[in-house]
Amino acid sequence: MLNNISSLITPDIYKAIYEMGHLDELAIVDANHSAIEVSGRVIFHHCDENHLLLDEILKYFPLDEDEANPVKVFRPDHTDKEDPLAWSYYQEILDELESKSHFVLNELARKDFNAKVKGAYVTIKTLDKRLYSNIVIRKGVILLE
Repeated sequence: MLNNISSLITPDIYKAIYEMGHLDELAIVDANHSAIEVSGRVIFHHCDENHLLLDEILKYFPLDEDEANPVKVFRPDHTDKEDPLAWSYYQEILDELESKSHFVLNELARKDFNAKVKGAYVTIKTLDKRLYSNIVIRKGVILLE
């Protein structure tokens, strides 16, 4: 354990986000996602609500402000009338970030989202059972103040 680091940030996650460079992507996928088939490097995590893990990761992980859409979510295949539950939590977290950019969720179809997961530096597979609580974030840079 370390001071001031959430227990949600496991040693494997900390190592992965520390190693990542500008433009590398990190995927957080739910319990229903076939991460092992799609992704090269998978970290398993006990978190049962992906937005809690995302919130902790973003305390250390700068989002890319050079790209229009550094945050991507998995759009449902069928025509639901409402957005998946996790999305509102994700947007709240993004809205609270101190940044010059306003980050929004960019919806990707299954094939495009899975291509992002496949190309991600690392995928964190959680125990979140909510449908479509998958998200990919692109790492930015730390600016000098």
